[in-house]
Amino acid sequence: MIEFIQKQIEASERLFEVMRKDHNDRMAEMEHWARTTQSLIEKLHERDMTISMLRTGKNVPDTGTNVPTTGEDVSFENAERRMKIMEKQVEALVEQVKHLKDENEALRLDLGLKDRGL
Repeated sequence: MIEFIQKQIEASERLFEVMRKDHNDRMAEMEHWARTTQSLIEKLHERDMTISMLRTGKNVPDTGTNVPTTGEDVSFENAERRMKIMEKQVEALVEQVKHLKDENEALRLDLGLKDRGL
């Protein structure tokens, strides 16, 4: 009878350790997602501030969105650098659209469809 109780205690301890490890793994994953989400919110806030600044042509104070700022300088030089990056991204997107239009046209020709003036 004592051996049975001893085996039950050992099994319970093993189960407890597995559950503790699982809990720690889940908490670490939740912390990772919380940090990722916070970073995304900060980047979206920074983007909104940059857009507002570019629209008005000057630095715009916080609009009270209760989102912490990144502390990054929203200067004209910084905005200019971001605009150059965005221009490069737009150029890449234009090339992708041209490629997709070419593929679409080739597919339309293969299927014998009439051009709709796209």
